[in-house]
Amino acid sequence: MSKSRPYAIPGTTFGSKYVFSFNNDGQLEGIKKQAQSGRPFRSVDPSSAEFTKVSSSSQALNAYNVNKYKGNKTSYKESVDDIEKVTNEEKNNKHTVESKKETNESFIATIDEYRSGRNIADSQGDPFDDRQYFPGFQKHMDDIGKGRISQIFAYPLDINPTQDHMKISRFRYQRADLNLSKPQNRLEKKAGKPFTVKNGDSTLGGKPLGSILLPMPKVVDTNGAEWGKSELNASGLLALGSADMADEFFSIGGRIPSTTQVNREQQKAQDEAKKNQERGDVTTGGFLGVGQAGVNQVNTTIASLLTGQELDQDTFLARRGGHVLNPNAEMLFQGPILRNFNFSFIMIARSEREGKEIRSLIRFLKLGLAPKFRNTTFLANPDVFKLEYKNGTGEKDKLKTVNQFLDGLALTTIAVDYSPNGYWSAYRDSQPVAVKMDLSFSELRPVYEQDQLATDKDSVGY
Repeated sequence: MSKSRPYAIPGTTFGSKYVFSFNNDGQLEGIKKQAQSGRPFRSVDPSSAEFTKVSSSSQALNAYNVNKYKGNKTSYKESVDDIEKVTNEEKNNKHTVESKKETNESFIATIDEYRSGRNIADSQGDPFDDRQYFPGFQKHMDDIGKGRISQIFAYPLDINPTQDHMKISRFRYQRADLNLSKPQNRLEKKAGKPFTVKNGDSTLGGKPLGSILLPMPKVVDTNGAEWGKSELNASGLLALGSADMADEFFSIGGRIPSTTQVNREQQKAQDEAKKNQERGDVTTGGFLGVGQAGVNQVNTTIASLLTGQELDQDTFLARRGGHVLNPNAEMLFQGPILRNFNFSFIMIARSEREGKEIRSLIRFLKLGLAPKFRNTTFLANPDVFKLEYKNGTGEKDKLKTVNQFLDGLALTTIAVDYSPNGYWSAYRDSQPVAVKMDLSFSELRPVYEQDQLATDKDSVGY
């Protein structure tokens, strides 16, 4: 196969150039077009009018003669009808192959630009800031005088960032407050001003130290809250009622806000229910039931002290009357939970360059996971990560169809299996043919209602 030099064809788009390709028999098999200077050449569809026009031009005839007859000009053909061409099927097959190759090259070029930071906003960090690790090199780093850019790794190398993918970004850990367990958005009241929305403090410090693009993994998210069983018999309910009376007293009739008044709607519902009670407190069985429970408690306590035998109320009541205290069992909210995420990736090196990329991204993650030794007294936090499911390279290209992540996750474990098939298999440079990488992340704070409300209504939320 051979190619001609670029030709400008009259009657085509101004500034465009065409290259003709020929098979080993000298037959025209394809045409590539450069739309403008500096742009890549793209295969022209053989079924298009453009292909017919260009292949019938005098420039096509000249390219054919030069390719087939070289310097033997006496053999040159004089008519474009004499240009030998492959069959339509062969032309279409050639166009398909070239188009796929150009697409892959385009993806790699996009990733290269992504790495170089020419068109990506998160390319301003310093993944290996010697001043952070070696303060003594401050002057040395200043003398170098050139800023570094954030590294962008990708597997596979020809991953298309305009298709669904996962992005992992690494940041320095920072604490802006003693308590970072706050929702993303919360209302803040200022004197004489209406409520305003204040964003929660982030653990992501500064600009990203680098990012990794990976294929979409198996996507699973689990949201939950901690609920626990609670039991409170009549005596306990009586004690709880006493606590309510004390709360009413010390809050001066509710004029000073107290912890029991946090949920005002629930408080109103409870007050309304009490108004409808005809006799005593129905939740405790009435004052008579409470009194009986109190007498039984005294009796069992005295009996235990006199005999030295442990005796509880339920045993006493069950043996004497065939009944026990109602435990009034409920499930009560205990608190939020922190979400954990596990991902698994199989990476197969298809080239030496891709093998090096796999090694680099594994090392990048291990550096972010490792705590930083400062001295024999203190250790500094490992770096934290930001996870995103995306379709594109912009901040607004997050997927709505799967869960989102809070800003700031800890990489708790990274497990790498260099022989996932059960036996060692490697290339000549000892790069494993396949590598299995398991990552475990944990969010640094819980997901609150305010966080869910802040997400797009068309998304599934966190």
